[in-house]
Amino acid sequence: MSDYWLPPTLDDGDQHRRRAGFELEFGNVTVGETARALQRRLGGTVEEKNPFKFLVRDCSLGDLRVERDASLLHSTKYREALSKLNIKFDPGTLAREIEHGIDRLSSNLIPCEIVTEPLALGEFDGLDTVVEVLNELHAEGTQASLINAYGTHINPSSPDLEPTTVLAYLQGFLLLSDWIIDRCGIDVSRRHFTRFIDPFPDAYLDRVLDHDYDPEMATLIDDYLADNPTRNRALDLLPLLCEIDADRTLDGVDESDRPLIKPRPAFHYRLPDCRVGEPGWSVAREWNYWWHVEVLAADTALRDSLISLWQRNGKDSLLNTGNWVKRVQEFIDQQVSEPGS
Repeated sequence: MSDYWLPPTLDDGDQHRRRAGFELEFGNVTVGETARALQRRLGGTVEEKNPFKFLVRDCSLGDLRVERDASLLHSTKYREALSKLNIKFDPGTLAREIEHGIDRLSSNLIPCEIVTEPLALGEFDGLDTVVEVLNELHAEGTQASLINAYGTHINPSSPDLEPTTVLAYLQGFLLLSDWIIDRCGIDVSRRHFTRFIDPFPDAYLDRVLDHDYDPEMATLIDDYLADNPTRNRALDLLPLLCEIDADRTLDGVDESDRPLIKPRPAFHYRLPDCRVGEPGWSVAREWNYWWHVEVLAADTALRDSLISLWQRNGKDSLLNTGNWVKRVQEFIDQQVSEPGS
């Protein structure tokens, strides 16, 4: 059996297998050496778009994108101006070597990122090879430094775009987020020193974790944007909501953020650390915590039971998360059958 647990809902409304894309952030290695090392293990061909962005095409995981995660580096418009001065950026030129030097110097300051194409559920095992390659390159993960706010982002496709389905996943995540943080040991630097995974406001939890909350899609979007007009949530719904209603969603966020929101029929789960270099760490571990959200989303009665428990006890967790984490663990032990248990 694969280490990646299969969720209850495998197919979408058209009976196509659901998919999930993955993004791994790390440091201490260059974009080029990462891409070439992946190609040696996974096959395919390497294409250099610029020194800060490479593609590994047609490998065993499909197409991979490897890039330095900084818009300034990817914006190579400076080449246009310098080319007018007859400065060339061909391989082997001084200008090209300077760019590669910038990539190396930035490797401990700006994270490198591997982005997969959407992979079919049940076909994630190749991610283990990606982690092996990064470990062999001595890539550094979140745990290596207080400034390494590196994450593993998972983008599972939604079974459909109905408001009841989106709400089910949102409720499932809100109920389990404190438990996942506790079990995963999410790094202090990502939780408290950055805004990448800011918690949902307390008032929003009160609104959503209510048996009577049954909004139409327009209301669900408006309510979400009223309290969360930002990409910086551990479960970022903006790409999914933008897929459903782009105009309504983009109107509710800052103009500067709009170009960064890419519509896609998937949840953007940003919570997990990327702990490459840590013995025993795997992407499967992080996926399997998300699996619990899938279970709650697929089982209305189970989710309603946990919502009732939250209404009786969980609100106190806003000041003392330990009590709620303990109750969630007891609930899972009693009500959820984990694969292999």
